[in-house]
Formats: sequence, structure tokens, C-alpha cells
Amino acid sequence: MTAFIRTALREPLLHFVVAGFLLFIAGAAHRRETDPFRIVVTPEREAQLVNRYALQFGTPPDAATRAALVDREIEEEMLFRQGLALGLDRNDELVRRRIVQKMQFLLEDVSPPAEPADAELRAFYSVHADRYTTPARVTFSQVYFSTERGDEPARARALQTLNELGKDLRHPEERGDPFPDLSHFAAYEAKQVQRLFGQTAMADAAFAAPCGRWVGPYKSVYGWHLIYVDYRQDAARQTFTAVRDKVRTDYLLDAQDRANQQAMSQLAREFTVVRTKS
Repeated sequence: MTAFIRTALREPLLHFVVAGFLLFIAGAAHRRETDPFRIVVTPEREAQLVNRYALQFGTPPDAATRAALVDREIEEEMLFRQGLALGLDRNDELVRRRIVQKMQFLLEDVSPPAEPADAELRAFYSVHADRYTTPARVTFSQVYFSTERGDEPARARALQTLNELGKDLRHPEERGDPFPDLSHFAAYEAKQVQRLFGQTAMADAAFAAPCGRWVGPYKSVYGWHLIYVDYRQDAARQTFTAVRDKVRTDYLLDAQDRANQQAMSQLAREFTVVRTKS
């Protein structure tokens, strides 16, 4: 009997049958695990549903509600899988965007930046000093002269009014034409002045004209202006102590951005991009 078993064990046909049987078992297990029509509700998933309900409503669900949560989860999973089978996820911009967002979150979770030391923050602060500089600001008034009836007449009216303003500063805005915005501007940054008047001589004059007297006229995208600068504050760098929290936030955001770019570069190496010509 022992000799027969030894002989059978050496028989190639038996090896073939056993290998085939094992492959069959493994294939059946794989099909069972990957079967899109087989839904497994694990205790862990059920616990997640219960916890989510408790967080939302402030109390754990009773037995009936718990069963309803599981039934709803199964229904949603069936609809989701059937939708995938029908290809409803393809060419859908909302679905595509949501998947992209989730992948971005996954990339961020893979490599979160470490908490920086104080020396690293100070080095970052020094390199990016422009981020922590209070911009120059100006407070000024202006009188506007429209070029609707010609450029030179408007400029001449401005010069005449400038002479009059040297003697009388009462209600200067009434001496010009109606302006579509304000006549007085408080603590404006350069980009705000340029947004209003364009990159013109008028915008430059707000940060270059002498303070305490009417000067001009200066040209803008609207016409001619006289300007009176009340106060001008130069740009100033904030101290590290005053902006440490902002420096830390900026440091971590920059570090996360670099990590995301590196992760994206690694991911890109797994793809081949082909650009076709129309």
C-alpha cells in the first residue's frame, strides 16, 4: 500500500489534477471576492454607519433604525455598482472632479509635512520677506475734470482750479466734474489706486506727490485730476514675532505643496501620455 502511494505521488497526472483543483478553488475564491453582485456588510462598516448617525443626531440609533441604515447602505451599494456596470461614471465631469479631489486628498495624507523648528521658520521668514511686509498706503483727495469736451480744455480747467484751491480749500470736490467713484480715499494700497485709476500718472502721483497741498493736474484713464495727499505710510516689514503664526502656516502650506508635486511626479512616471493631432 505504501509503495502504491509513493508511486501515485510521483505520477504527473496526479500533480496536474491537484494543481488544477487548487487553481479552481483559488479562482472561485477570487470570483467571489470580486463579484460585483456580492455585497458584504462587515461589522466595521456597520459600526461606521452607527457612529455617523450618532454624530449627526446626538444619540445612537435604536435597533429598527440601525437595520434601516444597513438596508439603505445595501441599496446605495447596489445602485452604485449597477451604475458603474452601466458606465454612468464615464464622461461625467462632476464624478471626474470628485475622484480627482479624493486622489489629491490621498496624496496629501501620504506625505504630511513635519512640524517645523523655530530656526526653519526664521529662515523661511528671511527668504520670503516680501510676504510679511505691510504695503505702502496713502490717504488723499482728488478733483476730477472730464475730457468729454476735449483734453486741453479739461487740463486748462484743472490748472485754473489749482490756482483757486491755493486760496480756498472749502468743498474742493464741487469745483470739478462728477466722478464715478469717491473724491476722498483713505489708506489705499498701490494696487487699489491702480485698479481705480489705471497704471497712469494719477496713480503714480498718489505715492510721489508732496503732502499737504493741492498739486497737478495728472492724467488717468478718466481724464485730468488734481490731488491732495493727506498722509502717506511707507512699506514696513513686520517682525518675526508678530507674524510667527502666519509664517508657520505659510511654511507648512509650501512644504505640503512641494510634497504634492513630488507625489504627482512619481505618479506621472507610471503613465504614458499620447497627444493626437486633430
